[in-house]
Amino acid sequence: MKRISLHRKTRFGSSKGVSTVIATVFLVLTVFVLSTNVFLWTLSENALYNQAVKERNQQDVDRLIENIVATNTTYYPSTGTFNVTTNLVNAGSISAQIITLWVVDATQQKYNVTDLRASNITNLKPGDRRFLTRVVQIPGAVSTNIFNAWIVTARGNTVPLTESQGIIIAQVSQGIGSVAMSFGSFVYYNVSSVSGKYRLQVWPDGKEGFYVPPNNIAFRVILTNFDTNKRTINLNSHSSLWMIFKTNTPTQPRSGWWHIVNVNGTGWISSQTKGSFSDVSLPFGQPIMVYFASEDDLGTDNFKLSSPGYSGPAAVNLMLLGKIGTSTLGQNIPFVSVYVT
Repeated sequence: MKRISLHRKTRFGSSKGVSTVIATVFLVLTVFVLSTNVFLWTLSENALYNQAVKERNQQDVDRLIENIVATNTTYYPSTGTFNVTTNLVNAGSISAQIITLWVVDATQQKYNVTDLRASNITNLKPGDRRFLTRVVQIPGAVSTNIFNAWIVTARGNTVPLTESQGIIIAQVSQGIGSVAMSFGSFVYYNVSSVSGKYRLQVWPDGKEGFYVPPNNIAFRVILTNFDTNKRTINLNSHSSLWMIFKTNTPTQPRSGWWHIVNVNGTGWISSQTKGSFSDVSLPFGQPIMVYFASEDDLGTDNFKLSSPGYSGPAAVNLMLLGKIGTSTLGQNIPFVSVYVT
């Protein structure tokens, strides 16, 4: 009888058992790897969430402690436009960014938004001060309408621009004359020449006017007519800004002169030839920006760039000439001191 061996069958049975074990190990490893990846992903997402929460909380804290204050605000609404001037101070402990100016004509229910990010008042460090002046176009606006204005910061805070009410008309008119000047809005401009024409640089804000460079500059003041009879004042070409420097020789006074000029809405001096100047009108109670840039009187000569000519401290005066109603006007305002570097 032939013997049948079972050895080969036993080998095949053992191979199937090993395969099952290997498959099980791979399955366990796969589950472990997937579980590990899910766990790590969960940790990563949780870390991202916690970071986002921290950043959001910090943003909320920064928004709460941001503190921009607007002072000495004046409105000058006229037909189709709204002129606002204000002094901004960062009274907070963190830097702030001013991004937009909003003006609403509540009477017409119209508004306009001005982007301020391109101006030199955009970023304010703690303690910084900036002077803001803007002319906003609002079709159909008239001076008798009701207006509201505010600025918005990058953090979403709003700063209302409430018009200041602090000048007593009788004191101004009877004390120094019918015209008053805003001391906090005195600025200077560097003047550049382009193809024979002249333009005020850093337009329209200018730079604080109390420390000025020695060459080719102009000045801007904001004047308000407080005539008790509410007459319109018109300033002629003889009006000027002049400064006198101290000297050790009293018989040799040193001075610099800047006569009044017309400036258009983009900062170009539009009165440059003899007789081209148009009188600047000051309606009652309305702050008006007035510019002084020419060394010579445009009523008798052509425009000429003006410079202080000297350095050091100087007293500055406004010499205003023209008409108040149908009468003649002559008023001198001693208002600031400057230092020429």
